[in-house]
Amino acid sequence: MTTQLHEENSGIDEPIPTVATTCVVNVPDSLVPVLDVLRSRVRRDSLPRMLQNRKLSSSKDYPELPCVVAKSLITKYQRNRKCVTVKHIVLPICGDKGKQVKLVDGGLRIPALFKKELLPVAFPKPVYGFVRSVEFFKRGRQWRCSICYWTPVIAERTLEGCVGIDRNSVGNVAVLADPQNGKVRHLGFNPAGCKQNFRNRRAKLQSQGKFRTLRALRKKQSRRTKHENHIVSKQIVSYAVKHRRVIVVENLEGVRKPKSKIKGYVNRSQWSFYQLMQFIRYKAALRGIPVMVVNPAYTTQNCSRCGQRNTPDSKVYVCEHCSHKDHRDANAAFNIAQRGLGILVGFAKDSVSLGGALLVTPYSGGQELAYA
Repeated sequence: MTTQLHEENSGIDEPIPTVATTCVVNVPDSLVPVLDVLRSRVRRDSLPRMLQNRKLSSSKDYPELPCVVAKSLITKYQRNRKCVTVKHIVLPICGDKGKQVKLVDGGLRIPALFKKELLPVAFPKPVYGFVRSVEFFKRGRQWRCSICYWTPVIAERTLEGCVGIDRNSVGNVAVLADPQNGKVRHLGFNPAGCKQNFRNRRAKLQSQGKFRTLRALRKKQSRRTKHENHIVSKQIVSYAVKHRRVIVVENLEGVRKPKSKIKGYVNRSQWSFYQLMQFIRYKAALRGIPVMVVNPAYTTQNCSRCGQRNTPDSKVYVCEHCSHKDHRDANAAFNIAQRGLGILVGFAKDSVSLGGALLVTPYSGGQELAYA
């Protein structure tokens, strides 16, 4: 199903907020022979030449492949300098704004591969405009197709509060705090133990000169990080949907700048905070939940009860003024939620209010967060 590209309002076209999503479908048996022949050509001839001689970067150098397939393979594999071998070949095709992957009733038509034959697809979410790209891959004996497309953002729900998210590299991947009901959720495993394990294994392999195994281990660590961030982001968004909350996170974009007070701590951390933020953004946009960012200054040191500033001891936070005792990350998450709550109700207007809260435009997909 295809949605309207624009909504008409007094003769002026207004863009619809969108977010990218993906669905996977099985390829019917009638289309499998074409993919088998194409994959054998790529594995036997085209891909080895791409990786051995990276100067052959034109589709004319690979006449045995359709032009659109050759261009997509060059972009996916040849231009990636870290790619030296490919174990599981993926056949990508760029949609080219609907010219190469055509959206029709009942599915997709890819003339470069299947001519007029139809790839049946039932999209779980409505399609906005055109399909961005498709990728064909084989798992066991079954060919599958991953389809990436734009979908309109769901209208924002009726909200009843905020939840604060404190991202960490020690203890848990993230800590969720809900000041409306006092609930705290420690999400994910301890990143420090995982990082140390991979660090020790990499050091051992490097000392032994096993560089191929070292590259495989780095890819495995990247997959583990991505998998854990997917799980944590899904838990955060699911809680926000169930309890009708705005998601509030810290703005960590400038933490690596020379004058940043926590630059050394961030450099030692190897957890992907940015990736987790991106996962939260697109999952929240698909569910109609806005995301706010606030100033992270003193969220760990300020007391979430009285607001006084103290120095936490490891993961234990004890306020010297009101004797409030809490987990350090939970205390920080409550502070983050309170800053977002101040913005939501309208009494936090600038960076001075609430010890550094910032008024922001909630993220709704298709555009970056903007400061007011």
